[in-house]
Amino acid sequence: PEDIPDSVDIIPASEVLDTMTGKIQFPPDPRDGSDPLAGWYKLIDNGTGEIFKNGICDTYELNNITFIYYYTLQGLEVEPWLADDMDQVPFYFENQYNATKALLEKEFGDAIDVRLGTYTAVPGHTEHEIDVTKAFADEGFRKMVISRETTDYNHYADDFMTENYVREALCEKGVLDETDISQINQIGRTPEFNAMNLKLVKPYIEAYPEGSTIAMIYVTHGLSWPGKETYGAMGIQHPWWKEVIHENGFLNYLSWKKAIQKEYGTRYNLVFSTDGSDLLEQSFFAYGYMTPDKLSGKFFIIRDCINWAKEMGIQNMLIVPCHWYGDAQDTQVIMRMNSGLKLVPKADMAQGKFDITYCEADNGTEVSNCNGTYAAKITITPSYNDLTDDWAQVYYAVLRGGIEKFGVFPEGERVRIAEKKLVMKKDGGEVVVRKPWSPAFRARIDIPADPHPGWPESFAPDNATPFRDPADSFDCLWEDTTISVGWRLNPPAMKKARPVGPAVFFGPYRTIFNRDVTISIPYRAIAALNKAKVKPYIYNHITGDWDAIEPEKVAAGLVTFKTDVLGLFRAGVAK
Repeated sequence: PEDIPDSVDIIPASEVLDTMTGKIQFPPDPRDGSDPLAGWYKLIDNGTGEIFKNGICDTYELNNITFIYYYTLQGLEVEPWLADDMDQVPFYFENQYNATKALLEKEFGDAIDVRLGTYTAVPGHTEHEIDVTKAFADEGFRKMVISRETTDYNHYADDFMTENYVREALCEKGVLDETDISQINQIGRTPEFNAMNLKLVKPYIEAYPEGSTIAMIYVTHGLSWPGKETYGAMGIQHPWWKEVIHENGFLNYLSWKKAIQKEYGTRYNLVFSTDGSDLLEQSFFAYGYMTPDKLSGKFFIIRDCINWAKEMGIQNMLIVPCHWYGDAQDTQVIMRMNSGLKLVPKADMAQGKFDITYCEADNGTEVSNCNGTYAAKITITPSYNDLTDDWAQVYYAVLRGGIEKFGVFPEGERVRIAEKKLVMKKDGGEVVVRKPWSPAFRARIDIPADPHPGWPESFAPDNATPFRDPADSFDCLWEDTTISVGWRLNPPAMKKARPVGPAVFFGPYRTIFNRDVTISIPYRAIAALNKAKVKPYIYNHITGDWDAIEPEKVAAGLVTFKTDVLGLFRAGVAK
């Protein structure tokens, strides 16, 4: 302290203002009012001296103190972290990576090599994706599948933080032009992802008596829109108003909504929107990471959805964070403080308990218990910490589609491709099996053309259109894709249905569309006996069974249906 000139202001970290919002950046712990950063200060040189003008170093230091703040609120030890003696990789991250890697290696054997590359390496624990890419290049690999791990994919993460780093590394090694890259564009909206979410919400929905009314609030990460191209001194690296995450995240929500409604809708009165519609601005679809000032009034935070439900007279509310793959500062600190939600006690977090249930009054203040008068009973669920094996299945099912693009299928799966065709994103198209000898004869897929060519890539701040209506999505196919149709000779058994047709394969596996495509698969009329009972089914790796899909038409030996995800389909009759 004696070395600090009089011209330097010494400001406690708890009094530092956020340059974007003007509010206190590191407020007290809402659980007990304590200062998480007691003993930390910011030095501001208000004189003419240069001694404490650090430029970019100030930004690094602010980043570090921010994470110390988050760690402290979660009850984690900060001193070992500062001394670099602490394993900074969350346990669920390593568990899920190891489980996914083991599953991929079990299914594909020596045909693949699975390695983890991260945006920011943790010394002694993880490697940066650039270093992993260079190692692959040095070892002679010229086919690479790259992917993120969470659900709401966006241009910034896909293009800037993943593909461009990989391409940079390959370029430096001189092998970029000879390396084929297969990139995964999506993870949510699959049968596995929905099955995992059903497991997640099951104990919290069933904690209520059947017939209860419950508001279901889905939480994703969030990006500003249309926002600005620059926030603060450092700005941002991508024009957020061109982001696909908003459409993609909302379509993931609608798939989640449909699955939960199908499972619980006959036993509970589950409310997903203010008016029963699927429009974004009416839905309980919340952005957890951003504050209202950064969402520009186009999207909503969790508190907005809670208030809407209160106005509707709904007292029971489930808040489900569905973007992340585990509980860390995003779900345990940031989204809660952004929306004035209760933090889990540190003692519970230390025991691996990340859910919490409490009640609050009309004005959002917590009431002492849920036995008296209250406006809302709020349950915040965890985010997949205890579903490691399920998450691995979710990730595996999508990753195998990226591997399949190189003509490699899981060992033991006897898949025969009958037709293959490049379908252009702009034009759409059809792929039909026309070989009479094929068990998949007459199977077909019809992919709509891009409904809005150039959206959202052509948007500018003054003409950007917020996504709002799933019936008018910006895209259908994510990119020009070679679509394949065939059949599997050794399909998994159907446990709840009797098969009445071949197992028809549509790939790349778990390709996801932003609007429905139309698929037709053959069925045997004689085996079906009654065509009115025939339904299409899709195989689900988590349940190990086939999920029924409502048919659009059953006639002339074909069952036709809509879907937004590819995989293994089969006609069947419920047992």
